[in-house]
Amino acid sequence: MRFMASVTPAAPPADPAPAAPVHAEPAAAVWERTGSRPGGLTAEEVASRRRTTTARTEGSPAGAILEELAESLAEPLMLLLIAVAVLSFIFGELRDAIAIFVVIVIIGAVEATAEVRAKRALRALRDLSAPNALVRRGGAPKAVPVGELVVGDVLLVEAGSVVAADARVVEADGLATDESRLTGEPGAAAKGPNAVADDAPLAERSSLLHAGTAVVAGAGEAVVVALGEDTEIGRVGRLVAEAREPPTPLQRAMAELARAALVVALTACVAVPLIGVLRGQPAREMLLDGLTLAFATIPEELPILVTALVALGGLRMAQHGVLLRRLRSAEAVGAMTVLLADKTGTLTENRLEIEHVDGDREHVLTVAAAAHGAAAAQDPVDRALAEAAGERPPGERPARHPFDPVRRRESAVWPAADGAWVAVKGAPEAVLEACAMTGADRASVLERVARLADDGLRVLAMAERRATAVPVDAAEAETDLAFVGLAAFRDPLRAGVGDAVAELAHAGIRTIVVSGDHPETVAATAREAGVGTPGVMHGGAPLDALGDDELAGRLRGEAVIARATPEDKLRLVRVLQDRGEAVAVTGDGVNDAPALAAANVGIAMGARGTDLAREAADLVLVDDAYPTIVGAVAGGRGLASQLRRAVAFYLGAKLGLVAVIAVPLALGLPAPFHPVHIVILELFMDVGASIAFVSEPPAPGAMDQPPRDPARRFLDDTELSAIALTAVALTAAVLPTFLIVHSRWGTDMAIAAAVAGWLVANVAIAWTLRARPRLAWRRNVAFPAWALVAVASAAVLSLSDAGATLGVDPLTPAATRITIGIAAIGVAIAAAGRIALSLSRRL
Repeated sequence: MRFMASVTPAAPPADPAPAAPVHAEPAAAVWERTGSRPGGLTAEEVASRRRTTTARTEGSPAGAILEELAESLAEPLMLLLIAVAVLSFIFGELRDAIAIFVVIVIIGAVEATAEVRAKRALRALRDLSAPNALVRRGGAPKAVPVGELVVGDVLLVEAGSVVAADARVVEADGLATDESRLTGEPGAAAKGPNAVADDAPLAERSSLLHAGTAVVAGAGEAVVVALGEDTEIGRVGRLVAEAREPPTPLQRAMAELARAALVVALTACVAVPLIGVLRGQPAREMLLDGLTLAFATIPEELPILVTALVALGGLRMAQHGVLLRRLRSAEAVGAMTVLLADKTGTLTENRLEIEHVDGDREHVLTVAAAAHGAAAAQDPVDRALAEAAGERPPGERPARHPFDPVRRRESAVWPAADGAWVAVKGAPEAVLEACAMTGADRASVLERVARLADDGLRVLAMAERRATAVPVDAAEAETDLAFVGLAAFRDPLRAGVGDAVAELAHAGIRTIVVSGDHPETVAATAREAGVGTPGVMHGGAPLDALGDDELAGRLRGEAVIARATPEDKLRLVRVLQDRGEAVAVTGDGVNDAPALAAANVGIAMGARGTDLAREAADLVLVDDAYPTIVGAVAGGRGLASQLRRAVAFYLGAKLGLVAVIAVPLALGLPAPFHPVHIVILELFMDVGASIAFVSEPPAPGAMDQPPRDPARRFLDDTELSAIALTAVALTAAVLPTFLIVHSRWGTDMAIAAAVAGWLVANVAIAWTLRARPRLAWRRNVAFPAWALVAVASAAVLSLSDAGATLGVDPLTPAATRITIGIAAIGVAIAAAGRIALSLSRRL
């Protein structure tokens, strides 16, 4: 599919490497730089430039899935499973081969359908731009698809347009854009043709329009200087594509398990047949027994198990407004130790409201509304003023002088009984310099402005004058003004943010506020949210000057970073991760996407977030409510706790299964289970038990404990102890039964006893290992329902002729008593071990 293109101009500029960036060059130099002119490019020039365009294409989703499938099947664990299935088929064990192939297909499907983050992020970039752009070519306006733009095209924009490319402004009439999702500033950004400093931050590059931003006021013309991945948004998209989140503890544990299982399985495949042949057993039978043991050794259901368990946790989170885009984030969200919170649109509502008026409120608001004078306001400041002031003055204005970045004020002229009335608003310094007032009065006003700004408020000044005639221009209109007053605006904090920050701190998760906004504004928002601000760090060059160790030292507690770029946010994530932190990032803008992609957990706003931010994130807050994060952490911690119990039980059962099979084979006896029995026991029983575990309600007090150390291995001493306890208990409950029944009644009944003993002991041992064994059954219907099905299955398979379909004989009364009695011994071992582990506070 076609995306966007970067272009090499047909007529390269004389200086291919200009000393100044395009935003710092005078407008006249841009024409030479791009080989264009005010009338636009000719059709021949456009065609020539398009021929030199390097098209960027995306692979098809089907191709990506096939690549993922091939990669999944090439893993050692999968190759071993395939080998076992093929050999089973060759030796005529069709039923076993089909069962194994079913497992392979399920695992491959789970792996292959994982999202490819980079490609999805790049597709989201395309959605940020308008489908068409209005340009001037050959001296005439023309609407063209965005994909057909070239460097040097003259863009024509007005209020309501979406900018299609990065472009240098050459003409502007009150032009302003909404760049909040790119820069972090909630107010409109005024644009004009005047060059700005080389090192101006992104939010202060008033001579540039950025792709994907919306024009909220005025009109203008700009020359395209960058397209697609060469734009500011494209640069952010590349950072997203390159970002790689670290594996979770569970993912690392599964990789370790796969390697260990491979070694054990290969050993079993070779050692068991070899020992059997040396003892005179048939080679074919010994090879099949070796394959059976290998199949029992491989934790082939674990990927399916983990996916199913986390999906259940995801459904539970979805009921509380949290959408999991990547299932593994359900485990990771409960493990986070630090939260990097964006300000605009995340902590705040990304809208401005009037918080304070200095002067006569009605008079100030009337002048402010008249100074803009437009019937419909798109600028956040003008919207807030219009809502507060009500109707604009009646009549038509003879003249209006829009805001521009040089004057930093705007004015409108209205008819009056004695001539004309001029209403002015703008930056306090710019308005005051045009007022007729004493130096002392001006200093007094500026002092009040400074106090308001220190509180994080955006301040505008209003002034007016009466004239006998309509002024001829802005310079005449905006002179000898009478100061009216000040209006201060704030981007309000979202409901519940302060309480959420406090609850996260109580749970051992510190908050770091990171924003591209002004330092005073960010610091004030952080204070209001309850985040300690020992000092505000500045992004860009000041942050670049800090070494990683020094920066990490400043991030040990709560912190505030202002004027942060996407690269700054990404670096903060990596520095914290390198120091062993589990980092979560919240955000809604394009500038947040790289950090969202690289974090252990990326959390995006759902309703107001950009497509790129949502694509880069791991989970999305559907309701945009910041307090939902607290519920997500609590749910993640509960899920992680139950997941650890489920995995411990599964692996313990797997080890017990290997022991129960290996011991008889070593003694020259037949295996207690055939591959088809193993598939039934593991998929039906072990996975069922694990789902019952994860359906348990979270234990109380999860948010009263600090987060789990990210450096701590998933298979730590606690987990290994639980695994060993389960393995020993199940082995003690089943192996003696098989050996005794085999010696008295033969192989078929011994297998029936082993299957029945496994089912009953599996349930009873799982019950003893619950976090709260005495929990009312209504709190988790899955556990008693699974237990009932397991016991009923054991009875049907071992006491009726139904077991004949699986190659087993019904148990005699004596064999039944032996099976139940020995199973009770295994359960007693599990209960005693559980008590011992609880006393040592390990489980």
